[in-house]
Amino acid sequence: KGTASLNVSRIISIVGTRKATDYGKMICEKLVKDLAEYNVLVISGLAYGIDTCAHRSALDNHLNTIAVLGHGLDRIYPHLNRNLATKIIDHGGLLSEFMSGTLPDRENFPQRNRIIAGMADATVVIEAAKSGGALITADMANSYNREVFTIPGRIGDTWSEGCNLLIRDNKAALIQSATDIAKMMGWEKKKQNVKQHLLFVNLTPDEKKIISLMRGNGEMGIDEITLQSRLNMSKVAAALLNLEFNGIVKALPGKIYKFIG
Repeated sequence: KGTASLNVSRIISIVGTRKATDYGKMICEKLVKDLAEYNVLVISGLAYGIDTCAHRSALDNHLNTIAVLGHGLDRIYPHLNRNLATKIIDHGGLLSEFMSGTLPDRENFPQRNRIIAGMADATVVIEAAKSGGALITADMANSYNREVFTIPGRIGDTWSEGCNLLIRDNKAALIQSATDIAKMMGWEKKKQNVKQHLLFVNLTPDEKKIISLMRGNGEMGIDEITLQSRLNMSKVAAALLNLEFNGIVKALPGKIYKFIG
């Protein structure tokens, strides 16, 4: 349920304890803010703590985010994240393998975690106890030959034990910043073009709406743009033509458009 495309080049999952400390939340917010320069799709599990922080930070930095649920799509758990879930639907999506009516039972969450691990190019663990869902997700990511990263913590801190164990057992690479992730993944920052940024100021409302959609999806078909923007086809076609002329989007075969601004 939602608007995000999974046909993107950079997907990262961020997981951690439900009992995140202020320090953990600060690290999460800073990491996601800096990852925005690499135009990533952020995946997490909509739980309290680090999951919630990852989703909110993605939205705050105009990144699409997907919440993978351990229950049916007909409910939101925890209930206090209902407003957040609504925003995620508008700027990403909710994903579940469970039928409607499925309750958030304890045994569902390890299954949910395998999807979080499998969808992403890399998994980042921020604050985790020595056992729990975050470490399950990290183990699954390793079993899928995905990259696993973690933030180290102080010896003796309950919510750093899991992260430090991952590093000790060579199950995760130690990182301190988004730059560390980018270097290990071989990611480059989005190209900045001063001329094109100046052009954005003169865009029509329809063009700005289309650009807002395409920034998070990369490549989109004209039918998908029309559906998600709720504009009529003629307006979308005219806007895309102008955006292409200004070098902000590129037309690809099959009526597909790629954001290059």
